[in-house]
Amino acid sequence: MTYDGFLLSAVVAELRQTILRGRVQKIRQSSETDVLIEVRGPGQTYLLFASVHARFPRVYLTASATQTLPTPPNFCMLLRKYASGALVTSVEQVGMDRVLHIGLDSSEHGKLTLILEIMGKHSNLILVNSEGRILGAAKHVGSSISRYRQVLPGREYIPPPGEPKVDLRELDEALFDRLWTDANGKILRDENRPEESSRKWLMETFSGFGPFLADEIVARSGGDRNRVRDELLALGEMVAGAAYEPVLITDEKGGEVMVYAMPSVQFPIDRQHARPSVNEALDALFRSLVSRTALEEERAQTLTSIRRAIASRKQTLKSIARTVEESQKAERYKQIGEIILANLHAIEKGAKSAALADFFDPEMREAEIELDEKLGPQANAERYFKRYRKARDSVSTAESRRLLIEGEIARLESALEEAEKARTVESLRELRSTLTSAGLLRREVSAEKQESEFGGHRIRRIVTPDGWEILYGENSLSNDYLTQKVARPNDVWLHARQITGAHVVIRMAGRKGGAPRPVLVHAARIAAMNCDAKHSSLVPVDHTLRKYVHKPRGSAPGFVTYRNEKTIDVNPKSEV
Repeated sequence: MTYDGFLLSAVVAELRQTILRGRVQKIRQSSETDVLIEVRGPGQTYLLFASVHARFPRVYLTASATQTLPTPPNFCMLLRKYASGALVTSVEQVGMDRVLHIGLDSSEHGKLTLILEIMGKHSNLILVNSEGRILGAAKHVGSSISRYRQVLPGREYIPPPGEPKVDLRELDEALFDRLWTDANGKILRDENRPEESSRKWLMETFSGFGPFLADEIVARSGGDRNRVRDELLALGEMVAGAAYEPVLITDEKGGEVMVYAMPSVQFPIDRQHARPSVNEALDALFRSLVSRTALEEERAQTLTSIRRAIASRKQTLKSIARTVEESQKAERYKQIGEIILANLHAIEKGAKSAALADFFDPEMREAEIELDEKLGPQANAERYFKRYRKARDSVSTAESRRLLIEGEIARLESALEEAEKARTVESLRELRSTLTSAGLLRREVSAEKQESEFGGHRIRRIVTPDGWEILYGENSLSNDYLTQKVARPNDVWLHARQITGAHVVIRMAGRKGGAPRPVLVHAARIAAMNCDAKHSSLVPVDHTLRKYVHKPRGSAPGFVTYRNEKTIDVNPKSEV
């Protein structure tokens, strides 16, 4: 599904006709990536849906709310604090880029801006105050992820990096001629691939262009200079006049595949269905698309798990076959052991093999017997007796185990067919749960797939309702990393006084005047709860600036000295 700057411009045009001058009433989160904002406009309530999902980042008005999380995430609480009751004063797209600014005016917190950045897996939703400082974000981005642009509470908001491009609304014939002439000597020189050259030029020159829109212009114009110019000028007029013609595009079977702000020559006409509102079309599309995608992802995971389980059991069957084959040699192992015992005097210590008379052979021929050079003759004999006992005992259980494994494979193969035919995510999850409970599938341990901001160290983050960021380490190595690598000189550093415990850091993020008393107490309680005296009713906690904390050379992990400290006595059992 394409969600480029041109499509966003159509969404923005409709948002200006609906939520502008409305008032924010409720804010909900249905997942870590999806936010729903209820806006009361003149005579009607609108539901603004914004998602920073890695695969489907998007924004539009939706007809109904989805189920919310039982516990609101920190970002949802922060939005509720600052944006609830605020007036929507502006809805602006940055040029034709996939960046949306929603201006808010709160009687308590002043002017705010809610910024949605649609950038694939880097998409984000950020709340900024009137001074351009970040109050909070759906996704925090630290220095280990981006040195250029950190998205953290208290930091100055920096727009996403990118080269300046031409806004279609500012394009005229003279500007187009200049751009085309400049490009003709650079990008458009490839005569063997003119369409690819034109496509690349469009995306690199004009704001809001993704692969789909570039392909559309190339398909309409054939790469001809004059036709490219006319198509671009017409597109600019459409954006300037908000004269969009939204269509819902379906596949051969009638399933929704995408929405666009104008009809496309890349799809048959009979698969393009005009819609009065781009927001309504997007709402209908994503209800189906997200559901179908979730189903196919769940199906793929289930099929992979079942196939892996079948492959594992087939390997077990091979192992059982080898055991049966080995058992057929059991009696011979016993004979070899007895031959060695009968010839202990004839075997040299450290020999790798020995030619001994085989008295189990009617003709008493010599048998070449392999030996372990590290063992003596007696121990080698015992080694063969041990192999005999193992082969003898294992064969008795091999057959019953083989029947059990074959039965499990049959059940898994039946489940494989069931998974391929499943029509709902719930039925697939129920199938996996049943197979897991029966011991046919392994229990999966969920793991965070996001990049670690702290180099894999166990450092926890807490964001207060006021937007202050507090970090603390969970072990001595994490404490070292937090204090030595993460904390900045003017950050506030805390530690339980003369008690083993966590290093705690309040990030100042350029703020002046020190941390407010409530934030300091909050952090001190975190330090108290994560020290050896956490069961005490009163714990003294020292605080100073990070620049006054020193780690002696060669000292143990987590050990530091500090100066210029002040002490707060807190009760770790009271609520943080």
